[in-house]
Amino acid sequence: MRIRITAVVLIALFLFGCGIADRNKNIDKMLQEKKYYEVISLLEGMNNKSAKNYLQIAEAYKELRKLAIADSYYVIALDKNPALRNEVIKSYSIIASTDFMKGYTSNAIKYWQKILELNNSYDINIGFYHLGKHYFDNKDFVSAKPLLINAMSISLPSHDKIKTYRMLIDIFKSEMKFDTAMIYAERASTEFVNAQDPETDFKVAYGEMKFTIAKEKYLKKDYDEALNLLLEFIDNPSPLSLIDDAHLYAGNIYFDLNNYEKAIYHYKKVIEYSDVKVYGSSDTYEEANNKLKEILKRTMQ
Repeated sequence: MRIRITAVVLIALFLFGCGIADRNKNIDKMLQEKKYYEVISLLEGMNNKSAKNYLQIAEAYKELRKLAIADSYYVIALDKNPALRNEVIKSYSIIASTDFMKGYTSNAIKYWQKILELNNSYDINIGFYHLGKHYFDNKDFVSAKPLLINAMSISLPSHDKIKTYRMLIDIFKSEMKFDTAMIYAERASTEFVNAQDPETDFKVAYGEMKFTIAKEKYLKKDYDEALNLLLEFIDNPSPLSLIDDAHLYAGNIYFDLNNYEKAIYHYKKVIEYSDVKVYGSSDTYEEANNKLKEILKRTMQ
């Protein structure tokens, strides 16, 4: 009976007659020639596979878009030889980029995560934004922050850049780092200075941070810095909903410094805004009114 010798058997006979280095070189050539099934048949049937062989099988499965199988072989290759890390990272990067371009963002995120697990300083470019947003949406601000900061250094579409600014502002606010949040709000306000859409208007976020920092300094009795920030806010009040509070704190600082003339000016502003019933509140009105009575009592003595 005639025995049919397949192409794979012929290739195997040829390769096993070579040295290991030549064998690997020839298999790499087969991969370049897109002989993926031949590589898989040849190497999966081989005993005592090297780390390089596992990497080659993984590459074949990757090209056939059998990514789960490919990934399992990448893991084995790395386990047998950690020095292959850069080659595996390169392959993961290709998978992530390809899937992102195809619209498979969730799978791209998965491989960007794998890349950073192998090398947390690797440049994943657009992956910084998408992976950072993924962590942010899942409330993992610790993981999101460095990725989003890196995203600020790459070219992003305006709508993604705006979201990056907003996410970083929210992260720093959650960490009570209001100074840093204000810096990002100010940068965003400058970058999108001509924006008319509320979505791209960072003046409110910048004003809120300035007011919050001023209030913190006021409560700590750091009056010089608090007053400077409050007066800056009063000159350019955004959001207007905080204008009565800003005047109240400014008035209280002048009151504590016994500068009653300026204190009266700010307390009257609080009452003025409360009378308008738009930007004032009953609490600020009541406190300002009581302070005015106290000033009158002191100056009449």
